[in-house]
Amino acid sequence: MANNVSMQELEQVESEWVSNPSPILCARFADLLRQTGRFDESFKIAEEGLKQWKDNSSISVVLGKCYLDAGLLEKSLEMFEKVRSAQPQNLVALRSLAEIHFRRGEWERSVSLFEDYLYENPGDEDAREMQEKARSGKGTSIEDIFSEDGPGESDDMSMGEGSDDDHIFPDTDRMKKVLQSQGYASEPPPGAAAPQEETDAAAEYPAEKDTVFERTVPASLLEFFTDSEKEELKLESYDGEE
Repeated sequence: MANNVSMQELEQVESEWVSNPSPILCARFADLLRQTGRFDESFKIAEEGLKQWKDNSSISVVLGKCYLDAGLLEKSLEMFEKVRSAQPQNLVALRSLAEIHFRRGEWERSVSLFEDYLYENPGDEDAREMQEKARSGKGTSIEDIFSEDGPGESDDMSMGEGSDDDHIFPDTDRMKKVLQSQGYASEPPPGAAAPQEETDAAAEYPAEKDTVFERTVPASLLEFFTDSEKEELKLESYDGEE
């Protein structure tokens, strides 16, 4: 929060408030305390002021701001609704209510309130940006924003019949041998497609036999790679020493 309040100004308003309390001074003093980050004192002054002048909108606005700054959205909402019921075109109340509904993920209500506010104050670019974000999320809860296109929503992530999970294991002779080396001598694990013999699509001859996979149980995972693959991937055996 920007703080352009001087100590001299704060002390002067405090002195006037102590010597001659009034609704205007109450709202001013509480708001200055809020701007300087002295929230506890700001709450106290504003709440005490509302006890004396319960229908004063200026004090209610300041107290609503205090609640909003503190993240007390329910209390802030209640206070600004009270202000708006008395002053329907109060711009501070309109903008604050729009922001509260935005924070709560209530997009439709937020968009509507921002429209009312921006009609009266079209130069507020921050408010317009928030309105566009609310408009893009309209009809979606905050939780749904993070689950959109997630499991159950995206075709690629579907776990239903005929999903891509049926093809997790490539249908190649190499994969067959990898599975055999892990103990699946004849039956592939659930989800693995039945291995087929690789063929040369152009000449229709069986693919050359990969002698790297002659062993049933490999001495090292490096045996799954040819010499050219090891060189290309810069793979070296690990002897356990740094």
